[in-house]
Amino acid sequence: MGIAVTDDHRELAEVARGFLTAQQARTASRALLDATEEGRPPFWGELASLGWLGLHIAEEYGGSGFGLPELVVVVEELGRAVAPGPFLPTVIASAVIAAAGTPDQQAQLLPGLIDGSVTAGVGLAGGVVLDGGVASGDAGIVLGAGLADVLLLAAGEDVLVLERDRAGVSVDVPGNLDPTRRSGRVTLTGVGISADDTLAGGRESALARARVLLAAEAVGGAADCTDSAVEYAKVREQFGRTIATFQAIKHHCANMLVAAESATAAVWDAARADGEDEYAFRLSAAVAATLAFPAYVRNAELNIQVHGGIGYTWEHDAHLQLRRALTVQALFGGDAPALAVFESAAAGITRANSLDLPPEAEELRTRIHADALEIAALGAEEQLDRLIATGYVMPHWPKPWGRAADAVEQLVIEQEFSAAGVQRPDYSITGWVILTLIQQGTDWQIERFVEKALRQEEIWCQLFSEPAAGSDAAAVKTKATRVDGGWKINGQKVWTSGAHLCRRGLATVRTDPDVPKHAGITMVIVDMEAPGVEVRPLRQITGGSEFNEVFFNDVFVPDEDVVGEVNEGWKVARATLGNERVSIGGGGSFTAGVDQHLIALAQQGRQQVADAAVRIGRFVADEHALRLLNLRRVARSIAGAGPGPEGNVTKLKLAEHMGDGAAIGAALLGPDVALDDGPGAMAGRMVMGARGIAIAGGTSEVTRNQIAERILGMPRDPLIK
Repeated sequence: MGIAVTDDHRELAEVARGFLTAQQARTASRALLDATEEGRPPFWGELASLGWLGLHIAEEYGGSGFGLPELVVVVEELGRAVAPGPFLPTVIASAVIAAAGTPDQQAQLLPGLIDGSVTAGVGLAGGVVLDGGVASGDAGIVLGAGLADVLLLAAGEDVLVLERDRAGVSVDVPGNLDPTRRSGRVTLTGVGISADDTLAGGRESALARARVLLAAEAVGGAADCTDSAVEYAKVREQFGRTIATFQAIKHHCANMLVAAESATAAVWDAARADGEDEYAFRLSAAVAATLAFPAYVRNAELNIQVHGGIGYTWEHDAHLQLRRALTVQALFGGDAPALAVFESAAAGITRANSLDLPPEAEELRTRIHADALEIAALGAEEQLDRLIATGYVMPHWPKPWGRAADAVEQLVIEQEFSAAGVQRPDYSITGWVILTLIQQGTDWQIERFVEKALRQEEIWCQLFSEPAAGSDAAAVKTKATRVDGGWKINGQKVWTSGAHLCRRGLATVRTDPDVPKHAGITMVIVDMEAPGVEVRPLRQITGGSEFNEVFFNDVFVPDEDVVGEVNEGWKVARATLGNERVSIGGGGSFTAGVDQHLIALAQQGRQQVADAAVRIGRFVADEHALRLLNLRRVARSIAGAGPGPEGNVTKLKLAEHMGDGAAIGAALLGPDVALDDGPGAMAGRMVMGARGIAIAGGTSEVTRNQIAERILGMPRDPLIK
């Protein structure tokens, strides 16, 4: 979907994409593959005239006065186009100088970088030593050295800004893996350094800004690879059908989307963090790099894999992205970003959720603040009464049960009620079901059931899955036979969470076996205490019994408990499943606090795991991504940008994330996991319990199919009935 969320940012992205397409940026990159010399792109002058080189720089230096949130939108489009030239190292340099330079340095250096007359190279991993005003040593591989007029080079904790042609500076540009933006080896030999050449203590600041901007390019490239793979799969035919119908191809493409969207969320937030707390910004930058660089490499590889032989040819563009991805990963990736995430998290550095709310939020806040304080002063029972009466109990529900609150009002309610210490009930499955009744049920059903559910006097379950109807929820065999005044139900449901605790359930039953499976389903309300209902808890591999088998033996359901029209139950079921998916995808992570637990285990050194810090750093980065995917959903709602892919992406990502956390914990505890006591017992249960998360609410494999078909537009397998 891209980094841009707001109207202004989306328009900027469209303009950038249109410009790069019109200028044939990718064609310009291809021309450099066999070229012996690299020159500035033919469109460099026009690009500079658009002001994009100074989007993030103050107007007093010739910039536009915006910031990284605007710059990353343009950089992402350059990444999509795998555009050639020195744009990225040049804007990294100007961002670093703007953040770490003195006013005199900024006035001297920024104007040329902004107007495009001066280009930069960036090297932050070398071994330059600064001693007594003289710099010497190997500066390492410098990104963009081929065209650079000035070089930003790390020297200990400082950053040096040197002209390419200064005495003692040697630049060697051999053949490059990515000839479209050539890097080189830079060596300093007795180079005289003044205070004007030094960004004192600027290395970490420089590294953070480089990570954010390189990650922005990476998410553009990763998204382009996803789009390219999907479009090719839709037209390439094998075995009598397009390869886009093959589940293996769908899963590749779905994984590509998940990786790209996770990294996109991280880059979006890291850019927003610039100018706030510097340490939180550096954490966010490391998170973005941890996610974006591997996503770019893997997506570039999978794009070639989906294309097959044609993707492995020199003439195809796919290797342009792979070359760029591998170069960025080699220069700024590896384990270092994840290790930086670990170190920041271990030091207690955090990045809080935040969104800029529109002016109407403050107009709402005064009243909501007063309501929250009033409710907070009540006793627990009176609080619930008042929450229900005012609709604050479920603000997004329609009136009178909720407040029909839009995204902005919901956020203000959440903030004010949290600050006042008012806890609203978590209805979980009951909430999904009751919202469906409000949307689809009769007035009589609403009157009988909604208030009791809100007061938690009745808990509901969802009776959809059957032995032959798991992920294929429409393959219902539980039979409903018409009798006087209602229906007689016979059959079996399974995997029903919490059925042993529930008073009522919403069930799919087969009322017409002679029509297509989706057309013969009816939705009914089942009294879980009615004669003929038998609930049998199922013991899980963890030893617990959270889900159940439910048997119906001549269970009577009156006509008044049919929800919606007879044989139209699949529409009702889809509404309920939709409510479930939004809730699962949009809520807080089940793994909250696991990151700090893993960090503590690693610091205790209970079990030596060679790459523990890096693995935990990646886990923490994914934890951030889960939170940020949800935050972007909210931001879209506020901006009126329409739905994005984050819900399904989060559902899939959460399942794998829990498995990763459990596996790291087990590795750190080592042999203790073999015993069912002490800290190892919980780790063992978490490892086994992670399998359930990858199945519940729709298996990860089916979720990948849904992402491929519903988000990427890939066709269903024609063999599916």
